Amino acid sequence: MAQTLLLAQDGGVLTITFNRPEVLNALNDQVIKELGEALRRAECDAAIRCLVLTGGGRAFSAGQDLSSFAMREQNPDRVSIREHLRDGYNRIVTRMRGLEKPIVAGINGVAAGVGLSLALAADIRVAAENASFTTGFSKIGLVPDGGMSFMLPLLVGIGRAAELAFTSDRIDAAEAHRLGLVNRVVPAEELGAATAALAGQLATMPTRALGLTKRAFNRTILADLDAWLDYEAHLQEIAGRTDDHKEGVRAFIEKRQATFTGK
Repeated sequence: MAQTLLLAQDGGVLTITFNRPEVLNALNDQVIKELGEALRRAECDAAIRCLVLTGGGRAFSAGQDLSSFAMREQNPDRVSIREHLRDGYNRIVTRMRGLEKPIVAGINGVAAGVGLSLALAADIRVAAENASFTTGFSKIGLVPDGGMSFMLPLLVGIGRAAELAFTSDRIDAAEAHRLGLVNRVVPAEELGAATAALAGQLATMPTRALGLTKRAFNRTILADLDAWLDYEAHLQEIAGRTDDHKEGVRAFIEKRQATFTGK
């Protein structure tokens, strides 16, 4: 099986690259497994002092691979969406936030759905000028997950978060920067160098102090993150049982406009 992530270490910086460019780096169980392993490596290796998370090809990540979701629906023994989140994305987000080393997301293209959630879980986000952002969940009858329902209002305010989550409108990098979703925007051809320069700078800083600063931020703002993620998974389980969710997934697979009935 091909690696769904590429890992490259340069000095104190470990770069993790999503490696499913043929499907815009859509996330499946294998990606989740490999990302968890990469984060564990970063936790245990004192030589790694900063992480970069980015995507190969034209996308950062288009979010959950819905073809795997469609297959789950046809399996009577399928794992529930609640358990899928608790055992997968929730553990990833908890590990990212708990890692006492800086994480920089280099957003090279579209960041959608739970792909955007993972970018929001990073500490700092640098976007290419041609990057775009969409919450995406409402288009398939679901609620934001992967911590997005916590992080999005925190970063942009509840009113703007509601608009982005309800409509799933796509915004460009300039608007994302204006709203506070990303820290910096750079020309597309400079993203790799700009992200590497920032990560390299952070890797020379006092890692322990940065880690404790991150712990302080978590304690101040994200003290209830685990409980929030668990409740988010509970809500997603409810949404995942609706007719609108089934219609949304079918419409996505069939490349047509969904017809929602509110049920």
